[in-house]
Order: sequence, then C-alpha cells, then structure tokens
Amino acid sequence: MDALQLLKDEYGFTDDELQYAVNRAKGIIMGFAMEYRARIVLESMNFVNIRSVDLPTHDIEAERDGNKYFVEVKASKRSPTKEYSAYKLAMIARLAGTHLTLLMMPRPSLVVTEDILSEPKKILLNFFRLALNKRTDELRKFLEDERNRKIIQSYDRVILSTLHENIENLSVQ
Repeated sequence: MDALQLLKDEYGFTDDELQYAVNRAKGIIMGFAMEYRARIVLESMNFVNIRSVDLPTHDIEAERDGNKYFVEVKASKRSPTKEYSAYKLAMIARLAGTHLTLLMMPRPSLVVTEDILSEPKKILLNFFRLALNKRTDELRKFLEDERNRKIIQSYDRVILSTLHENIENLSVQ
C-alpha cells in the first residue's frame, strides 16, 4: 500500500487535501530524496560512517581514509557557493575537518568547498580559520597583505559579531 493511500484510509484525507499537502511538501521531499541519493554517491566514493545532520554548515558527515569530512549537498542549478554567506564561512572555519560541496546536478561531483569559493570568500574563510584557531603570527602576516586587509575590512560587521570577544586582539586596519 502506498503512503497516500494509507493516509486516505487511516485519516480519511480527500484527494484534494492530499494533493495540497504534496504540493506544499515537494521541496522538503526532494531535499530528503536528494540527501538519500547523496549518501549513496558518497558510499560509491568509499566514504564510511556516513550520517545525516541538520546543521547550517553541512548536511552529511562522513569519513574516508581516517579523515573527517563535512558535506554540503547542493541540488540546484544555481551557483553552488551563492548561499555561502560570510556568517556561514565563519561557521565552516570552526569545523575540524575538510568541508566539501557535493554538486548533484547535472551529475554528482564532489569538490573541496574552498576551491570553488570566489577569491574574497576564500580570503574571508582563511581569515576566520586563522583568527578562530588563534594563529596570531600567521594572522598578522595575512593582514599585512593590502588586498587581504581590504577584503576583510569589507566584512567588518560579520567579523565583529563572530569574533566580538577576541576583537581587541585583532588588527583589521
């Protein structure tokens, strides 16, 4: 017995009610189906300990060759990093492992997220990694670069909210 028939029989829903519910839930259903497909793709790439998570930074956690990976599944045809906001990059920088983006369309391909970021977003991610891991000598050297400093200054609100407790130790000017 299929799920819709079960809902009809068990709860007495009409065809119209079920059609309304299915139309409203299409995005959610597609998301879960794509996540399931992504797990199968990762298994075919020799990932193990694959588990779904509901976090702002990634959808799946997995391991391969003793390394931990955080995988964001992208099923749309839009730019895969469009939704990687400065705030999301700050969260990604805190992860203890490699962040990957699994592009599901038109066919699955797995890329290191940092490799597909725009140059300003790469610089911001690197800044957050250095700052959040308190690698102050490397951070000073990083900020000596005029281009890096200008890009970082353009994200001052994100940096202030993310590093508010440590901002006195940073020099972004």
